[in-house]
Amino acid sequence: MVTKARDRRWEELEKGRTSLERLIKHFEAYNRSEGKSPRTVDYYTKVLTYYRQYLEAQRYSTNLEALTKEIARDFVLHLQTRRKWEGHKNGASTNANLSPVSVQTYVRGIRAFFSWLHREGYTKDNVLASLKLPKAPRKLIDVLSDEEVARILACMDTNTASGCRDMAMIVVYLDSGLRLSELLGLKLADAHIDQCYLKVMGKGSKERIVPIGSMAQRILQRYIYHFRPEPLYNDHDYVFLTLDGKPLSSNALKLVFTRLARKSGVKRFHAHLCRHTFASRYLANGGNIFFLQQILGHTSLEMVRRYVTVASEQVAAQHVKFSPMDRMHAVRLKAFKKPKRGNGNRGG
Repeated sequence: MVTKARDRRWEELEKGRTSLERLIKHFEAYNRSEGKSPRTVDYYTKVLTYYRQYLEAQRYSTNLEALTKEIARDFVLHLQTRRKWEGHKNGASTNANLSPVSVQTYVRGIRAFFSWLHREGYTKDNVLASLKLPKAPRKLIDVLSDEEVARILACMDTNTASGCRDMAMIVVYLDSGLRLSELLGLKLADAHIDQCYLKVMGKGSKERIVPIGSMAQRILQRYIYHFRPEPLYNDHDYVFLTLDGKPLSSNALKLVFTRLARKSGVKRFHAHLCRHTFASRYLANGGNIFFLQQILGHTSLEMVRRYVTVASEQVAAQHVKFSPMDRMHAVRLKAFKKPKRGNGNRGG
């Protein structure tokens, strides 16, 4: 007699025996289906694969039911004592440990994974809900000074194709706060130069409008109208191209920054420094913090608030230089003169 197979429900499945390796693949597929960038997908997979390798090295079970908060804490302790380039085939020999920021990056990855497990119904509770990020020192945001910006811009010749292109990229960077990937991915059809705005594709495949000023408008027009080559391929109609019409790679752009850092003497010059400089100057010049959040493409105000401190320091420094009262050398305020002592008569 053949028994009829029962139609089992999700709640009845023995999900606790699912291997971490299989769950990582499911999570990777989920992230891709959600439209997350390849870089973000690779980040989660890298973090979780290292977590699995750690569990196997410690002879822990990698089944879902065995993944406890206590084991996750052991993993965090391991990260905090791990050598910086340990296990890296091209890593240099060093005694330095992983930086606190790098440890936080790993912890964020496994916390996001366990949150997904809970949302998808693999676990009844979020196992790592109470696992806190290890503390990391918060570094002050570095920005370029006016003098440094002037030195960098002076290194480029806008009468040449490469010089005009490089000037356009740097000015747009400093005037809009774009990310490196957003600048390289900017299409000509999305550069609304006459209307003074760019439409960019940010993290999570989210489009946003980024305004630009008149200086950025002029240099972009000069580059596009006079020096930009025809794209080598029809589907590569990016704004910024190599001299022979190929898409500009991130490595090529980083070399531009390296060359300008050397020529200008501003050794610390790099792409993200332009984004920091834009954000702090925007606020120092009276920009709205909520508008800045939209321009930068941040999902929360947490990062944007860090720029407020930098902008406040810049405003305070400018006030010391241009304080109206401090610069009135000819004025002697009577309020600062001590009143002469009377004859002992006191007013009622």
